[in-house]
Amino acid sequence: MKLSPFFSLVRLGRSARVAASVALLTASLSSAALASSGVGVTTNPQVGNILVDDRGMTLYRFTPDQPSSSTCYDGCARAWPPVLVDAVPTVPDATLSAGLGLAPRTDGTQQLTYQGAPLYSYIGDTQPGDVTGQASDGVWFVVNPN
Repeated sequence: MKLSPFFSLVRLGRSARVAASVALLTASLSSAALASSGVGVTTNPQVGNILVDDRGMTLYRFTPDQPSSSTCYDGCARAWPPVLVDAVPTVPDATLSAGLGLAPRTDGTQQLTYQGAPLYSYIGDTQPGDVTGQASDGVWFVVNPN
């Protein structure tokens, strides 16, 4: 009888299970920390054309940020996760591509920018195309490409 991976894990000793769990958690967190490789434009009936990631999730800008410099850390970044990337993604739209860049963060990661504005997602958006963060606290806005 072939056991599932779960049952194989149960048979391991306690310390091995803990180590395996930590490794799985670390792998899932590190892959979740970096944004998907695509950025695109979609039309939302409420706010017009907006930037989205390749899952269709809305991207936002934070007006207190300075050009290519994020001011959203700690609790702010938990609610508004920065779009972290290893490099500027390649996108087929030349105009969109020309506006993309990178901003260094204090932890050594790189945040994707559009026309110098650091980009964020919002944990309140649960479905592609949601714009529940629009105008939040008067400082969070969807990104309308020019």
